[in-house]
Amino acid sequence: MRNTNKDNQNGKFSLHREVELPIDGLPQRVQLYIKEVVRVFQCPIEFPIVAVLAAFATAIGKRVRVTDGKYSNQLMLWFVNIAISGSNKTMPIKQVLKPLSEINSENYDRFNAEYAAWKADKERDESHPPVFDQVLIGDCTDEARNQIFLSSRTGGLGHYPEIKGYFEDMERYTKGGSEDKLLRLYDNDEIYINRKGDERPIVIKDAFMCIVGDIQPGLLVEAFGKPRYMQNGLDTRFNFTMPKIVEFPDREKESMDQSLVDAWREIIRRAYHENYSQNQTILFSPECDELYNFYFNSLQRKKEQIASTTGDSYLMSLYSKLQIQAMRLAGIVHMMNAICCKIGYDDGLIPANVMEYTIRCMAYFEQSAMAVYDLLRGAAPGGVKPMTQADLIRSLNEVKGIKNQAAFAEGLGVSPAYISTVLKAGSK
Repeated sequence: MRNTNKDNQNGKFSLHREVELPIDGLPQRVQLYIKEVVRVFQCPIEFPIVAVLAAFATAIGKRVRVTDGKYSNQLMLWFVNIAISGSNKTMPIKQVLKPLSEINSENYDRFNAEYAAWKADKERDESHPPVFDQVLIGDCTDEARNQIFLSSRTGGLGHYPEIKGYFEDMERYTKGGSEDKLLRLYDNDEIYINRKGDERPIVIKDAFMCIVGDIQPGLLVEAFGKPRYMQNGLDTRFNFTMPKIVEFPDREKESMDQSLVDAWREIIRRAYHENYSQNQTILFSPECDELYNFYFNSLQRKKEQIASTTGDSYLMSLYSKLQIQAMRLAGIVHMMNAICCKIGYDDGLIPANVMEYTIRCMAYFEQSAMAVYDLLRGAAPGGVKPMTQADLIRSLNEVKGIKNQAAFAEGLGVSPAYISTVLKAGSK
């Protein structure tokens, strides 16, 4: 596929024009780690950001949910990085996922030791053999994946370099049936297993799997452009990144700052080993709920406009998924801040500044999704202007009216003078 909107100046390559995915709402230690990955691997910042979000969400897994009081969601997100060959998509993600890989290896060694002891026990309970708590999922059949879900205390993460191959394997194993299972998995629906010869069916009520994949733009249509993927909502369940610039810098002999590597490892291990209450639930603060309400309703208005004009079902699905993804992302960011800052989360509420950051991230993902849709339809990539914090404040004021600027500023963690300045600038 030929990209019709290339910007090749001074050795830079752009798939479409947009700002970078922001990191300022993440804990300081995580921001430093992300920047270190970018420095050493000389990759777009989007790659380590989405890997960090997916790795942390997997470390927490199915044990925590986020709710706005009406809908409840696991902290599960699926990401695909779109970039040309040679842009170093794979190694930065492997670096970020190392702590999960270490946990996976430790769990496997423990399983082997327990299994050997179980086999040596002449009075062993054959109905309850030891299980492998697997947190990294590779290419496998639906049956094997379901067994992982049954055995894992948290859930898993699938890392798929060139995700097109994952889709091809998925279709080869089940001849088209796996996509329905993926849709149900994303929606937190129960998974029913009915095996021939089994006395009773098995129900998995809390299956959890994050995904991080990558793909070259020339393979995007072949992988995601199948009519049924575009119609059944599989495409819109993914958050895409399309880095603005891909450079090919000269090699530099660099290595990761070990203190930052250790800090990231500590964050993942603490999230994984933390004892959460059963079915832990985190909630929105009133200020957070107000911001989410504004964001949710802004997408509702977009759906109304589409329904009255083109009736484009793909875009209707996209906006619905963005509403869900915003809730999940806010939960991930909140838990990351709680773990890193060692503050309470079991009785805490997601603050407004986390939702404000989340909405800015979602503006990026919306723009990338629109660019993907353009490419899938064979059009030149376009997109909407990302929403800044000031844009968000002014838009909320236009729709809802900010009656107490001091309280609103406190909820966002900014000064009342800043809110006043932003609103005055918008009125000019």
